[in-house]
Amino acid sequence: MNDDRSLERPVGPQELLWVELNRRGNGGVQLTSIAEFERPVDQKTLRGALAAVHARHPMLRARVDDRDRPWWCCDVPFERIGVRSQAMGPDFDLEGFYAGEATSLLDLGAESWRAVMLTDHAGQVAWLALTTNHGAVDGRSALVVLNDIDRFLADPEALGTESLPMVPPVEQALAAAGHAGDSSILPPWPDLARWPVERPASADRRSPHVLFRLIPASTVDALHRRLHAEGIHLAAGFCAAAVEAGRDLPGATDWFGIIAPTDTRADCRPPIPTDVVGEYVAGISLMLEPQGPTSSPLETARSLARQLHDNRPLALRMDAGVTPDETRRQVDAMAAPSDRFSSGLCVTDVGDLDRLSGRRVGFKRVLLMPSQNHGAHPVLVAIVTTREGACLSIGYDRPLRSDQAARAFADRYCEALIDLAG
Repeated sequence: MNDDRSLERPVGPQELLWVELNRRGNGGVQLTSIAEFERPVDQKTLRGALAAVHARHPMLRARVDDRDRPWWCCDVPFERIGVRSQAMGPDFDLEGFYAGEATSLLDLGAESWRAVMLTDHAGQVAWLALTTNHGAVDGRSALVVLNDIDRFLADPEALGTESLPMVPPVEQALAAAGHAGDSSILPPWPDLARWPVERPASADRRSPHVLFRLIPASTVDALHRRLHAEGIHLAAGFCAAAVEAGRDLPGATDWFGIIAPTDTRADCRPPIPTDVVGEYVAGISLMLEPQGPTSSPLETARSLARQLHDNRPLALRMDAGVTPDETRRQVDAMAAPSDRFSSGLCVTDVGDLDRLSGRRVGFKRVLLMPSQNHGAHPVLVAIVTTREGACLSIGYDRPLRSDQAARAFADRYCEALIDLAG
């Protein structure tokens, strides 16, 4: 065990929200990432990469220690992390495998992650699945972990042997940058944009599911060119496609609300380095009033792009003084049955693996999705870009959302992106 007290600190308010959602919400935001290697990897070599990455990042060694308020203790040795291999077989079901991993809950008092090496007929690892505590590893951090694994596989000396330092919680780092805190951990969502669930259920009766889709790189390039020519960020295009796809969801209202997560590392003081693993997400709230019949997807994207810019400062207002009891009350409310989702659609452009650093081994496809057992979003779309294109993970929760409705949304979402690309 590591007795270095510099690798301990209290759990921050947003971190605690995700921790309590996992504990009290049946794994409410447990994050599962499943990545396909461009070339299969030897199991022993990959296990060495996992051990090196574990040693590099304090939050991968973290467990939650309940004291006067929960603390991070970053002293979990790699030997205690669950790493297993599993043969894929000819009928491997990626979406079904995700559902099994998402419902197998981590013990956050003992670990922050686990791994499954999915092997091909030759016993080589074709896919790697990582399940992580979202309070310690956000979506961008999951890509950092994959990138570090990739760097090690290309050069076992690339990561070095020194652990990165522990950094403060995001609320503290944003406050140091002059961002005033908001009084609530999750701002209330307007009632007119809270869509009804298909079947209410408490968290212990919800089950997370995902649909995986791939938009080819040529289509993504065309979409980027068209939006760039209009001065529109690609993320606004991804959000606009969700508006088009969401019109046919059961119970959809004329008001469209979207949460667009954004990375806050560069907003902190001092800035959080991009290779640090942790929880640095802020949610930008976007709202579209009822639109006329002549409104086009491009106009929708333009409106959302303005809001992504204008509403971002509000998203950075996080209060470091939220008490654990307040957080637990909020989680209890989210875990209880409700006839409406507590928030809007969620669309997160997690990142481009090619741009993180010069990849030399690489991943072809990445499914990345937190469990949707929190009952917040009618649907969540997570986008990871690789050389193959835009990997779309579309998450939902039975029985709050039916398989049929989720599939219809996923198909329409892909069509909307292709239409928007021109």
